[in-house]
Amino acid sequence: MPDHTPIPIDSRRIADDEVGKPAVFGAILSGQPLEIHRNIFEGDYGRFRSGVWQCTPGLVAMKDWPYHEFCLLLSGRVIITPEGGVPREYKAGDALVLPMGFTGTWEILETVRKYYAVQARQPLMRRVKERVKGWLRPGAKGGRTTDAQAGAAF
Repeated sequence: MPDHTPIPIDSRRIADDEVGKPAVFGAILSGQPLEIHRNIFEGDYGRFRSGVWQCTPGLVAMKDWPYHEFCLLLSGRVIITPEGGVPREYKAGDALVLPMGFTGTWEILETVRKYYAVQARQPLMRRVKERVKGWLRPGAKGGRTTDAQAGAAF
């Protein structure tokens, strides 16, 4: 039987004096940003992950971010600029969602530590199988699923 006990995510999983590795979440444009992450929980066959992440100052360009990501900044400051969009500064206490496909820059002004939760896209074959199951369900009209059934495929 699966364990459904809540799992605390503690920012102290990253020590204050811990040194990270060169940032790999995008192309480094300036500075020498070092990142550390601790995946605390993984579910849905690796499609969902959450934990703690930290990165030192620098400018990083991100292209076609592969996740929907919820972030809650615990410390630091960052200016996030979507491609062709308006820059916005985020600081400790701010929360945001970075949508899948995001392209733009993160200018980390002060070392950022955040809680994150990321959801990756379902593999294509799994989406197709779920869609076909929906079409075969009793009540599916004319080979179409209802909105609720269609949403189950994603």
